[in-house]
Amino acid sequence: MASPPPRRPAPAAPQPSAAQRQREIAKLLIRLDAMLKQASELATAARERVSVGGLTRYRAFTKQVRDFFALAAVTQERLDAAPAEMGEMTATLTTALERMHARMVVLFVEASALFFTGFARVKALPIGTHEICGLELRGLIEIRKFLDDPLYDGERGQKLRDDADRIADLMRVVMNRIPPLPDFGDAPSVGPKGTVNKPLRTPRRTVDRPPPPVPRNGAAAGISAGMTADPASSQPVRRPQPPAMPQPPARPALPPEAPPAPDPRLEVRTLSLDDLEDEEDGDGGANGAQ
Repeated sequence: MASPPPRRPAPAAPQPSAAQRQREIAKLLIRLDAMLKQASELATAARERVSVGGLTRYRAFTKQVRDFFALAAVTQERLDAAPAEMGEMTATLTTALERMHARMVVLFVEASALFFTGFARVKALPIGTHEICGLELRGLIEIRKFLDDPLYDGERGQKLRDDADRIADLMRVVMNRIPPLPDFGDAPSVGPKGTVNKPLRTPRRTVDRPPPPVPRNGAAAGISAGMTADPASSQPVRRPQPPAMPQPPARPALPPEAPPAPDPRLEVRTLSLDDLEDEEDGDGGANGAQ
């Protein structure tokens, strides 16, 4: 059988021009600016009535922040792959991206500091606060790494780093106030702090059933139904049969019904000429007598 001809490689996608790449990056920057404004509104909403649904609104704010940084990373990749024809426009767009990135970092740190300062004083914490704060603590640690960039050198950067560390301490204080939710699984799980939580239920143990006894000789293979083998001898032993259930007595058969008597008015007789002549003679004699 002849082998199929080799497939031709697909043609490479055409490289976008400098104008197309510039428009693409500009659209991404516009989208980042809109996300920055939405995050500011969500941060304001999270600080209102912190004790009632505040943690849920704060999570909506942090989700918007994470989406912003993910889109900012994609924009940075587009800038790194920008063609040389863009020239100075690449540096201008990069500066705009860095400014929006820094604005989001500052917004996140300041909004989180204000929120957890009030949330740490809430008396009745909602169920699941330990797990939620553990997730937010991981996100804070990742964003805290941005502050190690030389861009944040100086007094303002040092203040942001101190605020981030203070937020982490407040999160741990809140987590220590409320125990984690019990683990209802069969296997242990790892908590937000890296501790191993033991499950409430113990894993199920499978009990192996013993195999059926093997007959000692081949004579047991011919044992019929209702017979069992005696372990002390090779002779079959009849098993006691359960008593038969009493059957209800049979009903006596009913006699067949007699056919109905025929109606004499409906009797059908066969007529002959002799019968007709006798009837005519009888009618004539009756008329003569009259």
